[in-house]
Amino acid sequence: MIKLSRPLILLILIFALATAALTIIFWPFIKQLGDPVYRESFSAWVKELGITGVAVLLGLQILQIIVAVIPGGPVELIAGAAYGAFCGLAICAAGCVIASSLVFLVVKKFGLPLVVKFFGEENIKSWKFLQNSKRTARVVFVIFLIPGTPKDMLTWFAPLSGLSLKAFVAISVFARLPAILSTTIMGDSMIQGNWVMFLVIFIIIALAGFFAMWFKDKIVKKISRDNSPRGSI
Repeated sequence: MIKLSRPLILLILIFALATAALTIIFWPFIKQLGDPVYRESFSAWVKELGITGVAVLLGLQILQIIVAVIPGGPVELIAGAAYGAFCGLAICAAGCVIASSLVFLVVKKFGLPLVVKFFGEENIKSWKFLQNSKRTARVVFVIFLIPGTPKDMLTWFAPLSGLSLKAFVAISVFARLPAILSTTIMGDSMIQGNWVMFLVIFIIIALAGFFAMWFKDKIVKKISRDNSPRGSI
């Protein structure tokens, strides 16, 4: 008989509660999308919004990355449902480019004191290994790619690692693309009534999220050991 450790049991409970909470929140919308008439009316409403709808979603995506209060998933899900998987991806990716650029320029202007003010000195210490690392770009990309890592804090700290604006924006955007695309495909599947595709992607994302929750700390710790700084911030 396999014995589960307490941390693993806790992770399973957190994952189950988070999944249940998201299901409850989005169930009314998902249930309505089961009606072909509602799907048609939703599509017509989105078309009536025109550029306004795009601007609202773009603004929400930018706000989500900068402030890190609004979860990214719902924004991407709505983008996919409203504009399709790839147009929704383009809108969210554009928001990532704008937000990442703004954060980079602000951090370069005001430096570490601003980041410490937002996140606290203790939280910042865990990212010191990025400074002076020869593989900073690769390390930042991997951390951005792993589901569940604190991307909000990394977005604010990575500009202090010596990365150029172009490199930082490219890394932060491209590393997010798989997660964004999978979510916009889910949104598009809902509006098309393709529930098989929706469930398949949901299960894949759920499994990836669960394993990421379990292994992300080990991966980040290994990366931090292999890329420890030669100096201090």
